[in-house]
Amino acid sequence: MRNVMLKAQELAQAIVESSVYQRMQTAEAQATSDQDAAKAIAAFMEKRQAVNDMLGQDDVDREALAKLGEEMDAAEKALDEVPAIREMQESRSRFNQMMENVNQILRLIISGETEDGGCSGSCSGCSNCSTCGGCGE
Repeated sequence: MRNVMLKAQELAQAIVESSVYQRMQTAEAQATSDQDAAKAIAAFMEKRQAVNDMLGQDDVDREALAKLGEEMDAAEKALDEVPAIREMQESRSRFNQMMENVNQILRLIISGETEDGGCSGSCSGCSNCSTCGGCGE
């Protein structure tokens, strides 16, 4: 059991030291300090809260709800156009892909089963696939 825990700690350390994780951390820090990102997030959250508040009412005005829904969609689109937010989302996506591949490798080794596609767990035939960040990660 001790060996398993030590290997888990080593894996966690390797993940934290990976360029994929480091990029995500940097992107999140930049997004939280970016004024445009903060404004876009606040606008989106305000619209989302307004939609939730309206949905909580007994008698929902469907036209007003549709209008708020459109405003929320516009705020989300504006949020996605902020470069710092876009970078944060892309880096989170790449990190999530890496973690899915780590879990897939664990499943493959433990149970012999895996889902189709993604990383095989072997770097010998790796072509630096974009899903795991490449074997250099």
